[in-house]
Parts: sequence; C-alpha cells; structure tokens
Amino acid sequence: MTDPRAPAATAEEQEDAAKATITRLEEQLRKIPKVRRFEHGVLRYQLGLAYQELPVGERSINLSRAVASLEKAAALFDPRTQGTEHGRTQNALGAALRELGQREEAVAAFRRAVELLPATATPGEHGAALNNLGLALSDLNRREEAIDAFEEALAAFSAPGLVRQRLAALHNLGQALAADDEPAAVARAVERFREALDLADPDEHPYQWALINHSMGVAFTAISEPAHAAESFTQALRVFTRNRFPFQHALAKNNLGLAHAQAGDVASLRRAVVAFEDALQVLDVRTQREQWEQAYNNLQLAERALEERGEAGSRTQHFVRVAAEESGAALVAVLRDRLADYTTLPEPRRTQVLAELDVAVLGLPDDEAARLTSAWLNILMELPHEQFAAGLRARIEVHGLLDAQAEARARRILDHAVQNELLAPQRIRVRDTLYEMGYERPSDDHSDT
Repeated sequence: MTDPRAPAATAEEQEDAAKATITRLEEQLRKIPKVRRFEHGVLRYQLGLAYQELPVGERSINLSRAVASLEKAAALFDPRTQGTEHGRTQNALGAALRELGQREEAVAAFRRAVELLPATATPGEHGAALNNLGLALSDLNRREEAIDAFEEALAAFSAPGLVRQRLAALHNLGQALAADDEPAAVARAVERFREALDLADPDEHPYQWALINHSMGVAFTAISEPAHAAESFTQALRVFTRNRFPFQHALAKNNLGLAHAQAGDVASLRRAVVAFEDALQVLDVRTQREQWEQAYNNLQLAERALEERGEAGSRTQHFVRVAAEESGAALVAVLRDRLADYTTLPEPRRTQVLAELDVAVLGLPDDEAARLTSAWLNILMELPHEQFAAGLRARIEVHGLLDAQAEARARRILDHAVQNELLAPQRIRVRDTLYEMGYERPSDDHSDT
C-alpha cells in the first residue's frame, strides 16, 4: 500500500517509471511463447495502455504504437469466449483512435466495446464505452446519436459508487444538447447541468464542479440569460484560479466578460472590460493566439459600447469604478490580483500603472476613494517589502502632480487609511517607509498616534 505521507513522484520519476513499464512488457512478450495467445493478448493490451499514457515523446507516435499494440491484442482475444477482455481492448483502441483524429474508426471500436461489455456484469465499463461513443459521435456532429449514447451511459452509471462517471456523462449530455441552437434544447442542457451540480461536491469533485458551472454559463449566455451566466462563471472561477488552472481561468474570465457585455448596461460593460483584461493578463499571445485575439476583440467591443453610451475612460478608470461597487472581502479580491500584477512589472512600467491606478482612485468621491485606499493599503501590506514600497512610492509621486487643494485631500485620505485601518505595528511600518521616502503627514493630523 502506498504511504499517503510519501511525497508525490516528480515528472522525471513518472517518465522513468513509464519507460520501465514499457521495457518490462516488451521483454515479457519476447519470453512468452506466441501459442499462449491469452497471455500475449493481456501483455499487448497493457503495452497499448502504457504507450497511451506515456508522458514523454511525440504524442502521435506514442498513440500510433498504442493502436498497433491494441489491434494485436484484439486479434488475440476471442470475442465469443473472452468478450470482456476483447471489449476492454476495443474501448482503449477507440480512445487512441479518437485522439489521433480517426473518428469513424473510433466510433466502430466503441460500438464493439459496448456490445461486449454487458451492462449487467460490468456497468461501469459498459457506461464508459457508451460515454466514449457519445464523445466520438459528437466529434462527427452526429448529435442525436451522441445524445442517445450519453442517455444510455447515464442508465449504466446509476449504480452506487459511479458518481464521478455519472457527472461526466451528465456534463457531456448537457454539452451535446447545448450544441443545438434551439432555445428548448439549450434549456434541457441547463437542466442536465443542474442535475450534475446537485451530485457534484465542490470539495470532492472540484474540477468537474467547475467545468459543469462553466458549461452552464455558456448555455445561459446562449439563451440570453446574462445574470445567470455571470453567476455560473463566477462559481467556476472559485476553482479555476489563475495559479492552479491558468488557461481555464482565462477562458472563464473571457466568457464572464461576454455575459456582462450581453447585459448591456454601463455597469455591466465596465465589468466586461475588467474581465477581458483579466483574461488577457493570463493568455500568452505566442502560444494561445486564437484565444488572446478573441479576448482582445471582445475588450475593444466593450470599450466601444461604453464610448457610445458617453462613458469614455481608460481601462484603469473602468476597473476602479467596478472596484468601487464592491465592499469588504469582494473589494479586496478585486484589487488583490491587479496589484499583484502591477507591483511585479519592470520599471518604469510598474510605477506608471500604479500611478494610473492611484489617479483613478483619487478621482472618486471622498468616501469611495477612502474605502479603496484602505483596501489598497491592506493588500500592499501582504506583499514583499520591495513591492509594498513601490506601491507607496507611486502614490507619493501622484501627490506631487496634484494642485495644492487636491494634494491636501489625497494626503488626508492616505493618512486616514494608515491611522484607522492598520494595527500599531503595521502603522509604524508604513509611516517609517513613508518617512524614508521624504513624505510627511498632513500637519493637522500630527497629534494622532
């Protein structure tokens, strides 16, 4: 039994283990006489799976080797007397063929697997073959056949202990239904997604839970229910965080932007701008050009829509206005990622964007500017000292660009945040850092501690 306290294997260790498995299986095949057909079939099947799962090398070559080994295994298993083994081999063969783009051949393999893996004896494997068949049929745009396959898979996955498999089939069924442009079909897809979410535990099945929420958001957008769509994408982003799932995070942010843009009011369009910007911060134009261009085009359309409504402003101003609509933990969450991005940029870009943010914050009414400054200061306190100091330095530079009245107001807002939002050790750290930068407190507040 594996010790749960043992450290996870490194990528290099996993590669070495996979290669060792292939070497061992090939050596066994050479040693066992070919007349022992069943043993050869088992080894060929295992070798095919090993090539399918091999994490190194050219993927298409590995899959081609998997197909070759699995086809040999299928020829060695007699479907009349060794139906289960033959069916498992066909299911694995179909998966390799589908990934290679040989869709019709994959459908044929999955159909043979369904026939040979009876629902009564092997419900999980029977359902898996049906689910795979549905995916392959979806690839071929044979939507009705795919829906039938997913429905049958759900029936097979009704047994206890197959919750994860049932979730996958419900999600796939929902996507197949949502592929229809008819609102009634998309509404049926939403029902399936909701059924899946009733089963999914965000703690036990976090990735599936987030994926289902994301797909439901896409469906809601398709039937013009932007508020429900935005809520679904927001739920998905609880799991699809920038650090853990950057690509999924970017896709969800882009789709969240589309939902906000669909709502069409000024506040929603500003939120769309922020969401598209967040997506662009994660996407790499070199390796994810298509997705990057989509998000960038969406951003420009949202900005144009705001301009048409008389809401011309910079992206930073739109961001600050969105942040000002939040409070408490939600406000901190909105600001945290943006400040983390800004404070890690190289100079002089870092100071430039931090200053733009400060100018936009100080452009708000006093109470909103004070609230955002307090949140800004608390987030800066979480960052390494160099980033923390860069944030303070940018704010001081902005003060120096203001006229006397505006500067006095900005200094009062900052001093109030330091005095009232921080504990004594934090206040001392901020005041000492500001003092080292040549900044003095407003004269009318020097009596405060």
